[in-house]
Amino acid sequence: MANEAEVLERPAQAGAAQAEPDIYVKCGLIDEGFNYRRKRSPQKDAELRADMKQRAAGDPRNALIYPVLLRILDNGRFQLIAGGRRTRQFREEWGDEAEIRARARRMTDVEATALMMAENGGREDPSVIEDAEGAARMLGYCNGDKDEAASRLGWKREKLDKRLALMNAHQAVRDAYLEEKIHQGHVEIFAALRQDVQQVVIEKILAHGKVPTVEQLKTLAEQALLSLEAAIFDKTACSGCQYNTGFQQAMFEQSFSGSRCTNKECYTKKTEAELEVRKAQLEETYQVVRIVRPGDNSTVIALSATDGKRPVGAEQLTACRTCGDFGACVSGVPDSLGKVYRGVCFNKQCNDEKVAAFRAATQQPSAPSSETSAQAPAEAGAGASEAKSGAAPSTKAESASAPKASPNSVRNQIREYREGVWRAVYQRAVLKLPVKDSRALLAALTAHHSSYLDGKAAVDAASKQIGSDLPTICTNTKKQLAAFLPLDQNQLAIVLQHLPAFVSSSMPIGDIVGYLKALDIKLEQHWRVNEAFFDVLTKTELDAVCDEIGLAKAAGKTYTSLKNGSKKDFVAGMLKVEGFEYLGAIPKLMRW
Repeated sequence: MANEAEVLERPAQAGAAQAEPDIYVKCGLIDEGFNYRRKRSPQKDAELRADMKQRAAGDPRNALIYPVLLRILDNGRFQLIAGGRRTRQFREEWGDEAEIRARARRMTDVEATALMMAENGGREDPSVIEDAEGAARMLGYCNGDKDEAASRLGWKREKLDKRLALMNAHQAVRDAYLEEKIHQGHVEIFAALRQDVQQVVIEKILAHGKVPTVEQLKTLAEQALLSLEAAIFDKTACSGCQYNTGFQQAMFEQSFSGSRCTNKECYTKKTEAELEVRKAQLEETYQVVRIVRPGDNSTVIALSATDGKRPVGAEQLTACRTCGDFGACVSGVPDSLGKVYRGVCFNKQCNDEKVAAFRAATQQPSAPSSETSAQAPAEAGAGASEAKSGAAPSTKAESASAPKASPNSVRNQIREYREGVWRAVYQRAVLKLPVKDSRALLAALTAHHSSYLDGKAAVDAASKQIGSDLPTICTNTKKQLAAFLPLDQNQLAIVLQHLPAFVSSSMPIGDIVGYLKALDIKLEQHWRVNEAFFDVLTKTELDAVCDEIGLAKAAGKTYTSLKNGSKKDFVAGMLKVEGFEYLGAIPKLMRW
């Protein structure tokens, strides 16, 4: 049977890192970054270190049986993915200049997190807390898609949900579990309580020296959880309810007071209904609105211009307001139940890029590698007020970087609307092209992908203009050509002019945009903001667009009252601002 040290070294998946050859990397070039494993065993560390020293026999390069797994970073350094215990003991024994046996590859954040958890999961079983922290991180990379996160981790959805639910556990509770003072069942119960309550109760339990059973703690916690004072729903009907009680348990006497509900099913149903009501009230205003639960920590990011741990810059913050991942959330976390957080981002990877770009442009130091990239609103103290144009002075670096919403994050409704406009503009503009440009476009279309040409629609449209019934679908080619031969030069020119203007809907919008740009066609010559466009936008997007094109400033004092009123009145008011030049005022959302 293998000794303990060898077990700790053995890869979880023998084929997981076999594609890369072994290399030797100086320990000083390895950054730990996010560390999935937090539980420490001094005894096992000592055993592993002794085993490594014996195997090295004076040459540290021989100390490991299996290489550690590293992620290649762009700055010439490496991030540790698997082998943290080995790397830590190796570095402490031989120092930063010693070379450790490793395998390295480039990988995305999602791949790195999945590999880290898969590699570690096959050794000594990770704790549920370590699993929970890793799962929350993965969920952030998957933009809150729990099914995708579970798939990436190779877990069933049920396991993911259970682990994420633990993310509301107070740090003192997590530590007590990792120190094996309480069980997983205790942690699950604590995670449903407010964190200030958790802290008081865990301190009492540990000080008392006798831990209640899981069932005992559950009974006490259920009574304490359903505080009517903390309830967010209308409590009018609760005053005379038979399930309303002021009963207290001694253990919770300093943490809970007043009346509580003993009908958990009724209490939960009313709470969920109220959360949905608050969510619905925000849906006209924001692109994304979610109820945030414990474990969603990394899916919600409080946006800030220049303050906080993750600044994106004032200009980028304004651009973010038109992004399809910008929105608000209603907290389903016990500490802040029912509280609304506005102006938050739901795309971690995009936010990471914007933060990095701002820091590089302004020469700000990068955040520590151990920094939690995204916090649940309750933990971040986000309360992030909605981003406003000019919220903080912009810098030259910001202007140079041309901030914008991620093209991939534009909402489907906006994408569909603008693609319809772009295709219509293409057709209208191409019909008016000079003969030379029209023939050049026709040649390019034929050479690129002739199947995109919609000959039937083009000839049908040309037929109406020249007053002739030209056949389009005809098995008798002699008869078809016979219909075209009598046309004079002007009539044939009209037909040829129509051919490149009519393309099928299967032609990618990227191709359409490419031709529009090559022909130097300007959108402002064919389109201006209108009711149909404004109706597609949320109130937040509409507010951002009005700021961007100058409508807000032109509306003057009436703007705030219109913005705070109904969307219908807001739209109507913005379409009749006196003195505003609508022609040429094209928002970035619509530009190709």
